[in-house]
Amino acid sequence: MAAAHTIRRMTLIGLLWAIAAPLLLLIPAALLAGLLRRWRPAWPRRRRWGAAAAATAAGLALLWLPQRLQFAVLCDELGPPRIEARAAVAGFFLDDGTANSFGMRYLHEEGFDWIEARSIYRRDAYTRYRKVDGRIEQQEIDQLTAAHVFTSTYEQRPGGVSVQRQEIRARQGGRLMAQAASANFDGGTAKWVLGAWGSASCPNPVTTAGSAAFQATYHLARDTLGRRP
Repeated sequence: MAAAHTIRRMTLIGLLWAIAAPLLLLIPAALLAGLLRRWRPAWPRRRRWGAAAAATAAGLALLWLPQRLQFAVLCDELGPPRIEARAAVAGFFLDDGTANSFGMRYLHEEGFDWIEARSIYRRDAYTRYRKVDGRIEQQEIDQLTAAHVFTSTYEQRPGGVSVQRQEIRARQGGRLMAQAASANFDGGTAKWVLGAWGSASCPNPVTTAGSAAFQATYHLARDTLGRRP
């Protein structure tokens, strides 16, 4: 109970910080206004605070804007999801570190009968997960049987940028059937004073085009390998 309470409290603190972080900019603005009071005593209070606010905003922009523009270039390079070929199969090999947890959505939500994943018990083995009567059953296997592999890789880059890439290939011959990528920017150098207001993601589910790309990325396996009538 104590641990759960601590987690809830930390989550609340994190949420408040993400929303209210820009209020921290009042500190450097106030310091600058105090210095201007000494350097320019003839200036009225409103002018001092206006100059301090402008200087604070300019310094923040110098920190945040170049990294944000670099992230926009990265998003253009990643491009939208692409499906080159399709197949109708009952399952596939999910090569993803979260296959035994988040990977279950392919059985519960995406309509697949089974998935195979790397075993968490033996380095050289695999696990087959099957949905039976609404329950997930698992079986350790020595060899893969899936004809297709869905690979998901995660990369943390400098400047608060993370990139996740997804590929679907035929196991025999390695033919690329589909690919997608998504990226997140946490605000970079200025994240501690911008919180959620300085972050960005692509595809951006808020925009019309971004929402379509987000859905295509989320359902890449279903749209590429899912059974169709």
